[in-house]
Order: sequence, then C-alpha cells, then structure tokens
Amino acid sequence: MATNEKIFEEKAQTILKYLKSSKRYDESFMPRPFFIEFTGSPSAGKTTTITELDKFLRRQGFRVLRPQEGAEVVRHISRSTPLYNIRTALYALVMLIDLSHGHLYDIVIFDRCAFDAYSWMMYWEEKEQLGEDEKMLLQSFFLSRFWIDKIDAAYFMVCNPEIAMQREQRIALSQKLGETTNPKTIHSLIGRYRTAHIELSPRFKQLQLIDTTQMGEQEMVEMIAKKTLDILEQKAKTSR
Repeated sequence: MATNEKIFEEKAQTILKYLKSSKRYDESFMPRPFFIEFTGSPSAGKTTTITELDKFLRRQGFRVLRPQEGAEVVRHISRSTPLYNIRTALYALVMLIDLSHGHLYDIVIFDRCAFDAYSWMMYWEEKEQLGEDEKMLLQSFFLSRFWIDKIDAAYFMVCNPEIAMQREQRIALSQKLGETTNPKTIHSLIGRYRTAHIELSPRFKQLQLIDTTQMGEQEMVEMIAKKTLDILEQKAKTSR
C-alpha cells in the first residue's frame, strides 16, 4: 500500500475530522458510525480485505469495530436451511441498529449483513426451500430503510470457483470440502451475487461488485480501500 499511502492517509484524516469534530458532539447532533458490509463467495478475499482495512483505520486513529461474523456465532443451526442465513443476518442487524443510535465506534465493518441475506434468499428459492412469496417477503425485510440506508459502503466480492478452491486449500489442514466451499456451490453463489448486484445497484449506489479472480492481494486491498475511503470522505464532506 506504500504507493498510495499518503493519499489514503489524507482521506482518512478528512473522515476522522468529521467524526471527531467537537462541534459534532453537542446535544443537537452526534454522527453515527459509518457502516461497511463485505459479503460474497468463498475465498474471494473478503477476510483479507477486512483485516487490512481494519488495521489501517485503527492506525489512523479511528475507533473501529469488526464484529465476529455470524457464521462463527450461529453454529447451533444447520447450514442446510434458510433459517441459518436469516439468523446470521439478524445477528448483524441487531448490532447495526443498536450501534447506529450512539457513537461508541467511528467505523463498523460487517463480515456479512443485510445485503448478504438478500442474496442468500435467492439461493434458497433455487433449492426449493423457499417459495417465491417467502423469498420476496424476506428480501423486502432485509432491505428495510430502517437499516439498509445506514450501510454506507457494501461490497459483493466474487472469485472464479477454480481459483477460489486453490486459495481455500492452500493452507487447509484437510482437503475435505465444506457445504458452501465446493466448486458447484461457489459457482451458484457467484451467480446469485451477480444477479443481486444487477437488481440492487441502481437503487443502492453504495453497493459494488468486485471480481478478484485476476487480482493479487495487494491490488485487491488497495482498490477496495480507495473505494471505501472515497465514499466515506464524500459523506463526511456533504454532512458538514
């Protein structure tokens, strides 16, 4: 990130100035945290990007919360049912709602939240575990203005299934495939994220699709960091 370090730091300080301004901490106005959501197909670089963005922002002086991913918390519900994705999304939504009514943190980075749930409902309809009406009802719920408008930047990260499996198994202790980490399911998930992006991006400008198949880690992290800082910097400037 050395080549863009100065640019990134200047953008970060503009955002931080808005969030930390003493004038913003009076009784009439306190800025809520900025919320970022990452989601996408397995081994597309989501975790790596979140880790580096979190590290960069904290070193710039931001109070950053990186909540544990719902998949790490909700282990008592089988992944073979849409209830699993409903529950993991609700886990993230509760935090988003609560944290948006205060300023405990400056930036919150979600590893899957509302946009993720929208996409999974498409998957479960294909699996014939949701009817069309059920899918649309749940998708409408997860796109409620009460929380979706608070997600300032969101990314669907995807990667070619073959490349994804190479990344997945590079340091794996076992070559046994998971329920969602196998080429067939990854291919299906990529299709859903692409479709969801086509459906939602005209309405939600904060949502972007990133294909990392041909990207190295440095390129991927720098590109998403720049996009994120650009979005938050613009929001900070227009909120003054």
